[in-house]
Amino acid sequence: MRVTKLLSLIRNRHLVQKFDDRMVAPEAIEAVLEAARYAPSAREAQPWRFVVIQEALLRHEVAAAAFNHPHVRTAPVVIVCCARIHSHVSGNGRPSFPVDIAAAAQTLIIAAADLGLHSSWICGFKESEVQRVVGIPGDVPVVALICLGYQAGLADLPERIPHEDAIAWDRWALPDGRTPLR
Repeated sequence: MRVTKLLSLIRNRHLVQKFDDRMVAPEAIEAVLEAARYAPSAREAQPWRFVVIQEALLRHEVAAAAFNHPHVRTAPVVIVCCARIHSHVSGNGRPSFPVDIAAAAQTLIIAAADLGLHSSWICGFKESEVQRVVGIPGDVPVVALICLGYQAGLADLPERIPHEDAIAWDRWALPDGRTPLR
């Protein structure tokens, strides 16, 4: 099977080590947000709401809520990914919005890679602090922070776990290939 441009982007995308201080063009930000709007969601509820932060002082306040993560402080763009509604509850009793927002965030990240941007996905933050700083209502969940910008310097691609440790066919398999007893 041939490797398409999309598969190549996915394989070569990596967590940025350090952001360059170069600004991101508004058209690029709009393009990645537009891509995110087309992500799949349960029952097509599209529960996402994105707050784009470019102002340095505000980024620093959000970084403080994200345990002073350097990517939040230094990225020229931070996108706060929220669920504007508590969406569909699936048959297992779990709300779908965390997965819906993750799908939108991943779509945004791949679109950013296509435009030559790098990203950092941040899940460690004090939600109530982010809500307060950005003015997000308390009943609107904040799911992730996506930092966007240009990579400063070079970075190595991370090692991936072996295929056989990540994928099993038909039944769960142990690392040695055996299937657990039922």
